[in-house]
Amino acid sequence: MKTSMQNIRGGARKVTRAAAVVLALAVLALALPAVAGPQLTTAYGDQFGWYGAESAAMGGTGAAMYRGGLSNVFNPAFLTVEDGQRLDAGFVLDQEHEDRFQPLFDSFDSRVADAAIASNRAHHWQSGFAWARRVNQGPRAVSVAVSLADRQPFGYVFEEELRNPSPYPPGSGEPARDMRIAVRERNVTGTLRALSFGAAAEVGDDISLGAAFHYHYGTRRDVSSSLDTDLVGTNESWRTEDELKLSGMSVSAGLRAALTERVELGVAVESGLKATGDWRRLESITATAATSDTTTSSYLDYPWCARAGLTFRPRSELRTVLTVEVEYRPWSEMRDGTLDDVTPLLFDAADVRLGVEHTFYNGMPVRFGFRYVNSYADREAGMSVFSAGTGAAIGQGRLNASVELAKLTAVLAHQFPYPASYFGDAFVTDPMARVEDTRFRVGVSYAMEF
Repeated sequence: MKTSMQNIRGGARKVTRAAAVVLALAVLALALPAVAGPQLTTAYGDQFGWYGAESAAMGGTGAAMYRGGLSNVFNPAFLTVEDGQRLDAGFVLDQEHEDRFQPLFDSFDSRVADAAIASNRAHHWQSGFAWARRVNQGPRAVSVAVSLADRQPFGYVFEEELRNPSPYPPGSGEPARDMRIAVRERNVTGTLRALSFGAAAEVGDDISLGAAFHYHYGTRRDVSSSLDTDLVGTNESWRTEDELKLSGMSVSAGLRAALTERVELGVAVESGLKATGDWRRLESITATAATSDTTTSSYLDYPWCARAGLTFRPRSELRTVLTVEVEYRPWSEMRDGTLDDVTPLLFDAADVRLGVEHTFYNGMPVRFGFRYVNSYADREAGMSVFSAGTGAAIGQGRLNASVELAKLTAVLAHQFPYPASYFGDAFVTDPMARVEDTRFRVGVSYAMEF
């Protein structure tokens, strides 16, 4: 009777555990992403992806380390590290600050300072999950995995109020000083998410091979509008909306090799992605009441990418892991069907990532990372990222947390043109602005092993 009761309790625990897993996957799969990035990446996606707090705390590394089912994204060959089952689920809060500056000159044409002309603050979030399992034991183990993650987020928010710079007070026959002339907004939403299926096998004592298939899907929506509020002359309000629905497939292959007892090598290559779908464009101009609505087939053809990394586990008193990796993507090969066969001016980009993890005697890890990403949209721009994090054993898994601080500076054209003559020559602007983008991200994920 005692044995029977134990079996019943064990079965109940398994049912409860399975129900919790199914519920978590359903919630995360149905969650609508609200991720975002800087203006530079609105066309083809953010380069600062998030794939779990464990990886984020170590500079976004994963090409030469096991990251649960999210190894589908980094390097599927490392799925063979799994010796049971593992479920990863998490979310991240992204706080983005964008400040735009223009040089300020005095009456003698001497530069005085940089004056802020626009400042935006936005908060976004992102979620994802992954599951990995070893399906057999022995010297030639095989593991499988499934994951859902944001691969190319497009999101971006810009808002500004254009106000009258008149030096005269109201009642002097001129528009009121600081009167609002127009409200201009640009809101880019959407992301290409990837549902990935991966498998890996040990082909030798120190070598594993893996492959993953990725189904990408999502909608990019870019809405720009200007609302004329000064009621002077013709109403200059207008609105445009571009909507691009995309889907496509890509594949990746990876290699894991133990060079020595303490050094591992990881190499992965991901194929290009041709995401196709309908492109809809809507335009409306208030003054003429003119509207247009067109829909055509289009595509975004992303180039391939390669990742390589080394992981070193020294003989230190505290268990330590050091990892370094690089990702390369030839963005100059990107093709955009919305540009009428015109090749976009993009630059090949490298992403260098460093990570370290120390584990204390009580089993609690502390992680640090650094990352530098070349921008594919601007040869002179690059993003620096500093990260840190930790973890704690809770239940059958580990709760991981990460914080990241990223900085990107670029010189860009204005989002909207400024009046050439409004109250004389009061608006005198340079055609370009210095744009400083600062991002602070806090991520939490839970890795449950069962």
